[in-house]
Amino acid sequence: MFEFWIWSTWLTKITLYLSTAFIIGGAFCYFLLWRYTSIKVTLLKYMHLGATLGLVGSTLGFFILVGSFANTGLSGIFDQTYLNILLNTNTGQIHIVRIISFALIFLLLTIKLGKKTTHIATFEKILFAVLLIPILYSYSQIGHVTNLPFFAQILLSIHVFFMSLWMGSLYPLWKMSHKISGRSLRKLMEAFGRIAAYVVGILILCGITIALFLFKDLNTLIYTSYGHGFVLKLAFVGSILLLAAFNKWFLTPRLEEPLFAQYLSCAILFEMYLGLLILLTTSYITTVVGID
Repeated sequence: MFEFWIWSTWLTKITLYLSTAFIIGGAFCYFLLWRYTSIKVTLLKYMHLGATLGLVGSTLGFFILVGSFANTGLSGIFDQTYLNILLNTNTGQIHIVRIISFALIFLLLTIKLGKKTTHIATFEKILFAVLLIPILYSYSQIGHVTNLPFFAQILLSIHVFFMSLWMGSLYPLWKMSHKISGRSLRKLMEAFGRIAAYVVGILILCGITIALFLFKDLNTLIYTSYGHGFVLKLAFVGSILLLAAFNKWFLTPRLEEPLFAQYLSCAILFEMYLGLLILLTTSYITTVVGID
């Protein structure tokens, strides 16, 4: 039964990574693509899907944790004793705050879609940003970095934010590659490329710093399962960076030619696939494997 809880936790973590990416990437593209009104409803639905996944994933994650403590089978997820114990711990409280944050974002986007309007008021923007903060912070309080210094935990939250922004932007960009063409598509990809350059820089800087905190010596990297998984993740990251560079420096300047626009669409799809592999690997090494 122990393995069931571990793999269930892995699945919920993947769901949470995807949900955060959909919400943050969707929000970023909502403002990046502000002039393209035809895509805004799609982006709101995309973010709403992210909020739904986040609400479901965070709720399941909490009850799976209760069940793993009770260790009495599936019925253990409702064990009142361990439920009360968990609610009185920092981990349990972080779970509850995350559930509430996803629920409020879900409610906000549900109301927005129900009103059939794409205009976002200043108050809604501020509320949305405030609700994202505890979600991002929760990643540093539940998992493999909880024993690291506060500085490293903040870096992880920043890392998750920019990872979500990049990965979550890929689907909207893929959609746009089918909606616009020629000079408009080239200008859009150039604008995204300029921002992505800073995003990648921050991701690499945060990632290296966190890795230095995690790996006390090379032996941990070379001789542990966590280290092997981390190297595999680095291989996927290297691949997606090479593909992103290819898109930026080779495909984007040629996007006024229809054939290269088709190539870009395929390249973004493959980038999404590599991004998913990165998330799957990250979830695996931080839940199933763990670091000593």
